[in-house]
Amino acid sequence: MMQALIHFIQANRPYFDVAQALSSVVNLIAWCLALILLVAALRRGRVESITFGPIGVRIQEAVQATASAARAWKSGDQKAVDVPRIRATISRAFEPKILDNMTGKSILWVDDNPANNELAVRALRKFNLEIVQVTSTEAALAELEMRVFHLVISDMGRGMNMRAGYELLHLIRESGNEVPFFIFAGSDTPEFRREAAVRGAQLSTNDMLELVDNVVKYLGEKP
Repeated sequence: MMQALIHFIQANRPYFDVAQALSSVVNLIAWCLALILLVAALRRGRVESITFGPIGVRIQEAVQATASAARAWKSGDQKAVDVPRIRATISRAFEPKILDNMTGKSILWVDDNPANNELAVRALRKFNLEIVQVTSTEAALAELEMRVFHLVISDMGRGMNMRAGYELLHLIRESGNEVPFFIFAGSDTPEFRREAAVRGAQLSTNDMLELVDNVVKYLGEKP
């Protein structure tokens, strides 16, 4: 049987050679077409990242999570999400030294509507960060008494108190705690930013990408 098969192949060698050549041409055309489609997708912003290996998969997941959080936070804002900016921030976050610095660090996130931040929390956890969410100033102070946090993120208005974020910041600083403090709220004006800085906050923003970028800066890049 084997001899017959060998004889058949030898007898029809020209046909097999032609078939192999055609297969190579088809594969080459397919690769060229795939490359053209990939370039077109990149130019239109349809592809958010191209990465390989286990770290590449984690970067891709983090890009997608951050982009989803940014889109959800905009909720009706017609301005497109800046995917290249997201990719740049995530790539920086996964540099070995920066990722090592962030791994195991903890964030206390204070917001009376924690569901609003669900996607953002999911994105930040991709950086090996621990996120503890509380809904009140009292709960935040209790957590800060029990353990060390490396960053506090707070909304501004909670319930009827439209300056709850500033009050929490004042109480934290009054206790002697110099933990970095970010205000993340729906409103953002130069006046708000100046007042937050005077009161001792490191950031005041309503921009999801600016928030993520500064988390990476303060927890990954600073000693």
